Amino acid sequence: MNDEAEIARLEEEWMQAWVRKDLATCEHVLADDFLLTSARGVLMPKSDWIAGATWTFHCERFQWEDIRVRLLGDDVAVVHGRSVQKASVASQDWSGVFLTTDVWAKRDGRWQVVARHGTGPLKA
Repeated sequence: MNDEAEIARLEEEWMQAWVRKDLATCEHVLADDFLLTSARGVLMPKSDWIAGATWTFHCERFQWEDIRVRLLGDDVAVVHGRSVQKASVASQDWSGVFLTTDVWAKRDGRWQVVARHGTGPLKA
């Protein structure tokens, strides 16, 4: 499997793990220095994202509508994606269309996401 296909597979694996609350997979995919720039204007490190995925964020359905992987060398990639989700954050509806930009780094022979920026929910 080439790197573009591997990263696309990992994106899908990560988001489906979020839906299932499979935190072991989320921990594996996220780098220790992961940082989310959230659609709500929060900078969220890995530990906070994992805690939120456990208690605050609830996702019933997540689907990528478009995903584009761009390799920027042997060990860095940027992923641009458009997704639709049915979810809530702290009991508030957080369903809709989102745009995301993820930065992936290959470390010790393994791809991990180091940063995500999310925008949304947007009107469909």
